[in-house]
Amino acid sequence: MRILIPITNFGHGGGGRVLSRLASAWTAAGHPTDFLVDARSPKPYFPTDAGVHRFDERGLVDGPAPDESAFASSGNGLSIYQGMYHGLNQIGTNYDVILANHSLTAWPVRFARAGNARKFYYVQAYEPEYFALESGWKSKVLRRFSEWSYSLALHQIANAPIYVGHRSIRATSWIPPGLDVSVFHRRSAIPHFSDRDTPIVIGTIGRKEATKGTIHVLEAFTRLHALDPRFRLRVAFGNLPDGWAQRPGIEVVAPRGDAELAAYYRSVDILAAPGTVQLGACHYPVLEAMASGTPVVTTGYLPASADNSWLVPVRDSDAVADAILNIVATPAHELERRLDLAHSAVQRFSWQQVAKDFLDQFSNAAKLSHD
Repeated sequence: MRILIPITNFGHGGGGRVLSRLASAWTAAGHPTDFLVDARSPKPYFPTDAGVHRFDERGLVDGPAPDESAFASSGNGLSIYQGMYHGLNQIGTNYDVILANHSLTAWPVRFARAGNARKFYYVQAYEPEYFALESGWKSKVLRRFSEWSYSLALHQIANAPIYVGHRSIRATSWIPPGLDVSVFHRRSAIPHFSDRDTPIVIGTIGRKEATKGTIHVLEAFTRLHALDPRFRLRVAFGNLPDGWAQRPGIEVVAPRGDAELAAYYRSVDILAAPGTVQLGACHYPVLEAMASGTPVVTTGYLPASADNSWLVPVRDSDAVADAILNIVATPAHELERRLDLAHSAVQRFSWQQVAKDFLDQFSNAAKLSHD
């Protein structure tokens, strides 16, 4: 089957990586995949083997990507979705599947004339919750259009079980974002904590947003470092509150690309990711650390469970510290058992498996339409 993915631009976010990797996996499996993107967007930030068609406000246009992005969603919204709609009308009939992947792209996908193409909507996040964080009339309008998009006649697929049937989302199945298990592979040996002269390195991803829970890791580390100076904190990407990066025992690193990020996860003894929202959703730091064979402390993101990780309540720095102390005190055989379970849990998230799950959904929809 031929697959078309309409997007506004090739962004730097995790959603862009998901789409680029899926498109490459589908193409490799013999299902040619193309993006339909605004002409002002630069080349894909995340490499992909998919083809690219570009549009302006009138529809398809020829020409290469701009050397530097002239794309800006602010003030250009109408031209983006008008052009996407016209572009879909021009080439949609050449495809078997059209995949919307954002609440606002769902509208041109739904109403474009695309022959017999089957139209899907991959709900990557519950967007009204994000728009609700901002004030003003524009956010209210975006929130309303996002909510309405879930009632459109599209085959919906959620990216986590918590979104199945959540509020107005009509998805009855879910497929997670994927992971390159050849890059995020298991470390050669489990962490050991018996040597009193060896530092115990806690890892976390630096984020200033309160919902990411970084401050609770910092507070937990302060308690642990005062208790035992062996404890160190290695923060990926910085983004810490003012003054924290200069505190004793804290190191900031900046991994470049997935290979260095995977090496970072294997370089720490414990990874803490105590986010405060959308518990039960997929969270890449949790998934990547589990795949890398690193014990994880989290508030409950996929695929963490009480059997393969250490779960803590939200906004509880003491619970994070206690969980880390629990890991340090865990006998080696029990720690290895949990890490074995974690390794098994992440296999569903390999790109090959995720791509296959999508293809199965596409095929099942085709069979139902012929019955």
